[in-house]
Amino acid sequence: MFINIHFLCIMILYVPIYFNRFLSLDIRDKQIFLVRLQDEFEIDVAYRAVLDHRKKYGGGEASEIEKSPPTITLDENLALYKQQNSPYFWCRVKLPKKNAGYARRSTEKKTIQEASMAAVGIRIEVLAQFDAGTLSSQVKHTWGQVCWGLIHELNEDTKIKLKQGDDRPASADYSAIIENHLLNFSDWKQKNIKDIEYPELIEMKKIFDSKNLGKTTVTRRRTALDYIFEFAKRQRYLTSAQVPDIPKFSWVKGEEGKPFEVKDRDLIMDNFHNFLESGRNNRITRHKRKLLPLYFNLLMLTGMRPGKEVMELKWTDLSMGTFTVGGKTLNAVSLTVVSGKMAAKVKRGQTIDRVSREFLIDGKAATTLEQLYYVRYGVEKTIHEILEDRRDDKMFLGYEGREPKLEEAFKLYMDYLKKDLMLYYTLYSARHEFINVKLEEGVDIFDIAALCGNKSTTIETYYLKFRAMKRAARILTEEDIKKFNPDPEDFRNSDK
Repeated sequence: MFINIHFLCIMILYVPIYFNRFLSLDIRDKQIFLVRLQDEFEIDVAYRAVLDHRKKYGGGEASEIEKSPPTITLDENLALYKQQNSPYFWCRVKLPKKNAGYARRSTEKKTIQEASMAAVGIRIEVLAQFDAGTLSSQVKHTWGQVCWGLIHELNEDTKIKLKQGDDRPASADYSAIIENHLLNFSDWKQKNIKDIEYPELIEMKKIFDSKNLGKTTVTRRRTALDYIFEFAKRQRYLTSAQVPDIPKFSWVKGEEGKPFEVKDRDLIMDNFHNFLESGRNNRITRHKRKLLPLYFNLLMLTGMRPGKEVMELKWTDLSMGTFTVGGKTLNAVSLTVVSGKMAAKVKRGQTIDRVSREFLIDGKAATTLEQLYYVRYGVEKTIHEILEDRRDDKMFLGYEGREPKLEEAFKLYMDYLKKDLMLYYTLYSARHEFINVKLEEGVDIFDIAALCGNKSTTIETYYLKFRAMKRAARILTEEDIKKFNPDPEDFRNSDK
């Protein structure tokens, strides 16, 4: 009796203190506290308290889910596990694609047998959604990871296309756009791709719009964004429903294609020899500088785009044809461009050729090609003899067959002349010069477009207005001129 009274006294004094302290802890601290109990009496008190609680509020012995281990592996791709604060077993389904992660669902069952059966059904449903593309990966994929994944894919595609003879794969351009302009945009690099939504893209639009980018640049960046989200969808990082709408970016009309100032053009044409002789040039540089004036002149006389269009030309791309004027059949020479921006594959019988356009060359261009032939081979030949030779060599090759890098040489030439030039020019200025000269000569705009590989609308938008005053004498009537120049002195002074 003494023991029972003593025990009762201890319980009355100890239990309130024990539970006040216990109830102030969070769930994890409570678990740690109970695990660390060493005193037999304290363990007994805690145990009796749990039993009393279950008796009062339901339950008896520990349930099956409480007795089970944290994870129960059903097979290599399916497992049950306990979710904190959930009365049910949960299942984890491994998704089939590499790095796709897992899908997790509640079985809503409390026994292992029932949960296992439910998990099998859940797996069937999840895999069907995954195959249909309606289930996204459960793993976080950042904007940076997605961009780099696409860059790698585009670079591999570029290697393949280069081996197949594609001189300028679009994949190379888009890889550079993503790496240089989209990958490190704002603080997106570590953001989950799922968090890049329409509001974020609007912020990107605002920044790009403020830079007054040209139409081509804007179009390419928007297309690159399409590629990024399409890649994320193909990799199952996003579902179709999670791909955001991409807003339209603003662009500004580019500056008209400016030709050379007459004084600058003459300065450039007159100083190629001085540039050749300047400095201590090795054989490679000297040969490159011999080619430069011929390259420049051919651009001025044909309107070809500098780079691939010219550098990939072969002597076999020249051909002789005939045309009829006044009942007479006459000869003319044409040049076929097979590479560059506008090149496309054309099937001819059993073979596939790459063709951009074919255009006529004039006498000055033919003379330039004759001079080029002499520089290349040390033999003087007429354009007719060159056509008969049918050499399959590239027209422009550097010393011992090296790539001459004439764009780089022209930049050095501009630096050489910069103190005397009114403006700074690139090789593209030669194309602008050709187009504007043809406009001044009154050549039909559709013919100019065909020569240059442009649309006629491009000529109208970027070139037609530039030399309006240069065409005034040809367009304005005498009556028009008098209207704007009432003083006769104006006519006399204009001829001086």
